[in-house]
Amino acid sequence: MARPWEFQLPTRILFGRGALRKLGRAAGGLGRSVFLVGYADTAPLAAVYHRAERLLAEADLRFERFYGVPPDPEADLVCQGAERARSGGAEVVIGLGGGSVIDAAKGIAALARMGGKPWDYAGANPDGKPVTESLPVVAVPTTAGTGSEVSAVAVFTHRGVGSNPDVPLKASISGPAIQPAVALVDPDLATGSPPQLTASCGADALGHAIEASVSRRANPVASLLAARAVALIVGHLPPAVNNPDDPGPRQPLALAATLAGAAFSQAGVVVTHAIAQALGAVLHVPHGAAVAVATPPVLRFNAPACVDPYAELAEACRITADSAQAKASRFVETIANLLRAVGLPQRVRVPRPVDDQLVDELVQNARESTPVPITLNPSKVDDCQLAELFRQVLCSGR
Repeated sequence: MARPWEFQLPTRILFGRGALRKLGRAAGGLGRSVFLVGYADTAPLAAVYHRAERLLAEADLRFERFYGVPPDPEADLVCQGAERARSGGAEVVIGLGGGSVIDAAKGIAALARMGGKPWDYAGANPDGKPVTESLPVVAVPTTAGTGSEVSAVAVFTHRGVGSNPDVPLKASISGPAIQPAVALVDPDLATGSPPQLTASCGADALGHAIEASVSRRANPVASLLAARAVALIVGHLPPAVNNPDDPGPRQPLALAATLAGAAFSQAGVVVTHAIAQALGAVLHVPHGAAVAVATPPVLRFNAPACVDPYAELAEACRITADSAQAKASRFVETIANLLRAVGLPQRVRVPRPVDDQLVDELVQNARESTPVPITLNPSKVDDCQLAELFRQVLCSGR
C-alpha cells in the first residue's frame, strides 16, 4: 500500500511572455508600499529594472529599491535588507532576478516580520526556529533555474557558525510562510542570457527535478511535475544555449524551472545538492556548475535503488529500451551527455592536492549544511561513500 502524502502549492502563478506587465497589479493586491530587491550589478537587467519601476509607479505604489544582491547572498545582507524594509514600512517584497535575488527577498520578508538573523531559522542550526511569519513576496525570476519563485526554501551563506567557524556554511531556511504569494514568470526576461548562465541554471532545475523524483519523500504529484520538467530541459536546454536570442526555448525552460521548484519544495532534494552546497561554501564553485558536476556520479551511485524512477524519467524523455533496467541506464547516460554538450564542467579543478584533508572538510561541510537531503537520498550515504563522491567530482590543477 502506498504511504500517505501531501501536496500544497499556495503560490499564485502568472505565467507567459510579457507577464511582467502585470507586476503593478500583482504587488498592489498585497500592499501599497513595496520593497524592490534586485542584483547589485544592475547593468545586465537595467532595462528590466527600469520597466519594473515604471510599472510600480503607474500602479501608484510607493517603492524602495534594494539593489544589492550578489550571487550566493550572505546572511548579513539579508539582515541589512530586513532592517531597511522594516524601517521603511514595507508591506510587500518583490524579488526581481535569479534565485539569489528571490531567496534574498524571501529572507528579507521573513526577518522584517520575525527579526533575528537567518541562522536563527536555518535547518542546519540545531537550535533553529521555524519561519512562521513573513511579508508577502512577489517573485519575478529572470533565469530558468532555481524555481525559487514557487518554493518554500531560501539559501544563504552563513559565516562563523558550525563546527569550523572559519569555513562558511550554505544553509537554507524554509517554511510555508516564505513561499511567494505570487510568481510572475515571464520567459522573455531570460532571452539573451549568456550561454554559460543558461546552461548552469538549466543544470540546477534539472537537479531539482531528478532529485525530487527519487527522494524518499517523493509523491505522485511531485514526481509528475518533475518528470515533465526533466523532459522539457532535455529537449530545450541545448537550443537555448546555442541560440541565446531565440525566445522559442525560453518558455519551456521557464516552465520546467517552475515545475521543478514546485516538485522539490514538496519532495525535497538529495545528496547531489548536499555536495553542491559544500563545493560552493568551501571551494566557491557557482551553484549551477556544482550541481552539474555532482549529478552524473550521484545518478550512478543511486542507480541500483532507482531503476523504476529512472525508467519513468526515461519514458518522459522518450528514451526507449527493452527493459526498465536498460531505460534507466540510458537515462543516466543521456543526462551526463546533455550536461557535457551544453558546456558544463565534468569536474571541479582545485589549485591544491585532492587529499584527505580537503575531502574530509567537504564531507563535514555537507553533513552540517545540508543534513536533510542526505537523509532523503534513496541509497544510504555514509561518510566513506560521501567522500568517494567528492573525489569523483574533484581534480587537481588550474
